[in-house]
Amino acid sequence: MEKNIIIGIDASRSNVAQKTGTEYYSLEIIKKLIQKKGFNFRLYSKTPLDYIERGNNSVKNVVMPFPKLWSQVRLSGEMIKNPPDVLFVPAHTIPLITCHNTVVTLHDIGFRHFPELYTPLERIYHNWCMSFSIRRAKKIIAISDSTRRDIERIYNADPKKITVIYHGYEKDKYYPLKAGERAPHWIVKMKPYIYFIGRIEAKKNIKILIKAFNILKQDKNRKEKLVLAGRPGYMYEEIRDEINKIEQRIADDIIELGYVADEKVSDLMRNASIMAFPSKFEGFGMPLVEAMASGVPVVAANTTSIPEIVNNAGLLCDPDSCQEFAAGMKKLLNNKNFYDQMVKRGLKRAEIFNWENAADKTLKVIREASEVSN
Repeated sequence: MEKNIIIGIDASRSNVAQKTGTEYYSLEIIKKLIQKKGFNFRLYSKTPLDYIERGNNSVKNVVMPFPKLWSQVRLSGEMIKNPPDVLFVPAHTIPLITCHNTVVTLHDIGFRHFPELYTPLERIYHNWCMSFSIRRAKKIIAISDSTRRDIERIYNADPKKITVIYHGYEKDKYYPLKAGERAPHWIVKMKPYIYFIGRIEAKKNIKILIKAFNILKQDKNRKEKLVLAGRPGYMYEEIRDEINKIEQRIADDIIELGYVADEKVSDLMRNASIMAFPSKFEGFGMPLVEAMASGVPVVAANTTSIPEIVNNAGLLCDPDSCQEFAAGMKKLLNNKNFYDQMVKRGLKRAEIFNWENAADKTLKVIREASEVSN
């Protein structure tokens, strides 16, 4: 393969202001990929990218404003006019017209497992995008074995096309509290707290977490608060109704922060007592890795990719059992030896998740896609 291979990347998700898991993945994997030598990169985006180093002549930002259906329509136009040797799409949706050598990362198909948690239009759109991407892509990256199994079983994807590549985490952001390190004042006011980060919506199973917290707080000596960080999502009103049902003194200890700026999320994680993650469906679950890397024990659901990511470094519970979640949180909070053991296991487990390794493996798949005969 020639060294000057041109790798096009859909960078549109990497440039949004308020990022969730898919956007963070896009940003981190692209930042690592464009550091690789011997390739020319074209980064397609709606607005200019601010993370490209000046003087890096191997990277070109192709800015293409467009109001709607950017990936399917506007990027299609670019593929017709000036196609790269390989197109890498980090987030599900490939263009309607794409270059022959396309690599796509598929994150999850939660809409097929829990259709009731999506609107009818969302289900139709996600299903079409997933099916189209699986058919048209030369190579597929799945972010976990759980996702790989799903796309093979539900969409009859060719196993030979699929490679599982785990995410990494930002090591300069997520690390345990250092000796003598003081939390920011706005965090001190909330401590001690049990922490959740993600969309505050039905598919994240927040109602079970609220019920479990209510059970935990029946012991009136417990000082912990429940801190929820994330934007409201689908069926948020039912979550608010659940909070309104419980005793006022307990409801007052549930703190909703809304979307938290990127520069604050690691401080929130590092200062938590526990990270609770009751989500019923995850393609990967970045907060799990970030918690383990921060020295914060995890209580999480025992479903989909979560056991695969956590392994033996956290407590796994039935996502439908608020009693089990409450017992898990209580066990960690009341047993220092067990708590410390989970911290050590988590730190060790987090070591396997590395963006540099993820980028190397992703680049290998991209190169393989360019070498496959038409």
